[in-house]
Amino acid sequence: MIRNLESKLRKLAESADRGADLCPASFGEAGLSRARESNAPAPAVETACWARDETTPLREFDGLLDVTVEHARLLRGESAGGGLSDSSKISGVSDEVPREASSGMGRRDGVPRDLDGSFDSFDSFNVRRALFVDTETTGLRGSGTVAFLIGVGWLEGERFVTRQLLMRDYSQESSQLNIYADMLQDAEWIVSFNGKSFDVPLLRDRFIMNRLTARWRELPQLDLLHAARRVWKLRLGSCTLQRLESEIMGMPREDDLPGSLIPERYFEYLRTSDFSLLEDILLHNARDVRSLALLLGKLARTYDGAHSQESPLDVYALGRSLDRAGETERARQCYKRAAATAEASERARAALAESYRKSGEWLDARAVLEQMTFAGEGGVKPYVELAKLSEHRQHNAADALRLTRAAMMRALPGELPDLEKRRRRLIRKLGEDGG
Repeated sequence: MIRNLESKLRKLAESADRGADLCPASFGEAGLSRARESNAPAPAVETACWARDETTPLREFDGLLDVTVEHARLLRGESAGGGLSDSSKISGVSDEVPREASSGMGRRDGVPRDLDGSFDSFDSFNVRRALFVDTETTGLRGSGTVAFLIGVGWLEGERFVTRQLLMRDYSQESSQLNIYADMLQDAEWIVSFNGKSFDVPLLRDRFIMNRLTARWRELPQLDLLHAARRVWKLRLGSCTLQRLESEIMGMPREDDLPGSLIPERYFEYLRTSDFSLLEDILLHNARDVRSLALLLGKLARTYDGAHSQESPLDVYALGRSLDRAGETERARQCYKRAAATAEASERARAALAESYRKSGEWLDARAVLEQMTFAGEGGVKPYVELAKLSEHRQHNAADALRLTRAAMMRALPGELPDLEKRRRRLIRKLGEDGG
């Protein structure tokens, strides 16, 4: 993927003083050693951004190649018929914006790409056509905030490539954005971590500020922050990428530069031209990009084995996500498994009863609600739901009144007024029916 960029980067290397670093070379300990030894400042007038690559064998990314369109739909939190199109556009992009002629990457399965980067329909997801994007910025938004480092990953053959585009000076932003724009032309998806709310809007703004709106392409996104929260927030609370690396993927970071220190470190580099100040930032960003790929594979595998996850809270959360996506039977499997545990029983039974109610399986819903009353779960809610079933589905107002009175005995002060209204209405109804 993105082979056409190699010649462009080589040309940039020939015109730059730091030619060895500008070439798409391997980025790792050897690359860091070269930067540390040279410690040579980049000339402030240089307009070509700094770039380098790192490659990692694909065998280290378990499950990544198995991600399907069904996984993508689940990770985006969409309903069964929601589709995968994300057709939002940026202001200032005309429908007449020309696009580069494509030789296959611009079309997928014969489906033409719209001008804003979406497709007429989504019937497949190919992880090999995704860009994994993470940025390091000078702040948390605002007109003066820039993404001084753009990390981009993609699959190429049997390896995962991480390319980093660094602004050594503000004059290099246009070069950086143009290279990133070339990469957008050859992609079909953006995979990020909070990128939908932060990275992508920021980059979009920088394209506008640099009068490059014609080069911007809006692509559908998989924002793994929201996908991770739907699965693990109930158990973990915080779902930062570093927390997920430690608690979910079993790969805690050591000696990592805190993100809050990155802007200050970059500003110090601009003042001193000491390239070694950027080494920790480059490592931090490269780890983030690789973690996106690892997390995507982990999420896909987690959904594949949803009802067999170790944590009951995870199983319940996966059930909720599957339920919203229209995967009713798989969701119910998760609810039943979670309902058999003390940790998630109340939540899972309430969700299972609601699932039965929505599908009109009244007897099954009633059975689950009765289990909740026997276990003392859910407060007054299962009694109220049972009363509704008795009155409206079984036409048994007397039983509905009994259940309403039982609810009132367990109600909090704020819940009593509505229950009292229900009790009075049922008494009137029984009187009118001669009950």
